[in-house]
Amino acid sequence: LVAFIDVFGFLLPQSNTAATRGRTIAMSNVTGPITLDGMDYRVVKPLGTGAGSTILQIQDTKLGTKYALKVVKRQSADDDIYINQATHEFEVASRLNHENLLKIHDCRVKRAWFKVSGVDLLMEFVDGLTLDEIACESIPQLVLIFINVASAVGHMHRRGIYHGDLKPSNILLSRTGEVKVIDFGTAWIKGQPKDRVQGTPQYMAPEQATEKTVNERTDLYNFGATMYRLFTKEYANLGLPQLGDGGIGHRGRPSTPVSLVPEIPGTLNEIIMACLEPTPDRRPAGVLEVKQKLVAVAKHLRLKSEDIKGCDEEC
Repeated sequence: LVAFIDVFGFLLPQSNTAATRGRTIAMSNVTGPITLDGMDYRVVKPLGTGAGSTILQIQDTKLGTKYALKVVKRQSADDDIYINQATHEFEVASRLNHENLLKIHDCRVKRAWFKVSGVDLLMEFVDGLTLDEIACESIPQLVLIFINVASAVGHMHRRGIYHGDLKPSNILLSRTGEVKVIDFGTAWIKGQPKDRVQGTPQYMAPEQATEKTVNERTDLYNFGATMYRLFTKEYANLGLPQLGDGGIGHRGRPSTPVSLVPEIPGTLNEIIMACLEPTPDRRPAGVLEVKQKLVAVAKHLRLKSEDIKGCDEEC
């Protein structure tokens, strides 16, 4: 797995940059753009629903390849936020190229009477479950998963992109053990305007709510809160940040993971609590530092990259 590049010597794939524009916008991080234009496909089954969207599993009838299709319909002005998130998600994905990030191949903006009526996103299909759907994950399995997540988030940060909403439901584990970070609709691209609060309260850093901030340090907090939830089955955020108190006063510090689950290695406990520091400057310097410490925990536990299990296997 690419997540073990520092230890196991695998190489990251190189990015391709060949974007095309028009009614359909083809993604720039694949060789030979895969587009909806001219594709004959059939709907296999619905995969789920999200904020303002429906996700379908489809199959190219000529090639047999399966994809996920996110369908966003505009039925009123209230749906504009979902339309904008979908086109933004494609813009973000077009700047990324990493095997632990979900690929979005194409974005088709649909119009009726010269107005936008909807957006279709053609996405990589991953046969698996999100981490909040998996009943049991062992400590070794979670360590391996989070090394992959750290690799994905590190790639985003190197490209000047910050996820802003890391949480268990935005991490997929396939039936063959692949890890994918998903949902870039609220990600922030460095240099673009940022004028509203984004994130999920149970995983948000204090400054996300009080200062509308999304950056490397808020992603680290989200990362730590996600680890805390999955390793302990508890939420790190004991209360919502309040305006005017710096986002800290009404929260309190969570119990240490090791006090809740004694089997958690000490170094892992320290990593999680460091990410959850209320003051941004006291968190780790970057996700690479977190990944290196997770790799050290994996080595201590004598884990190998191939030890990661699929979502259907016993933990």
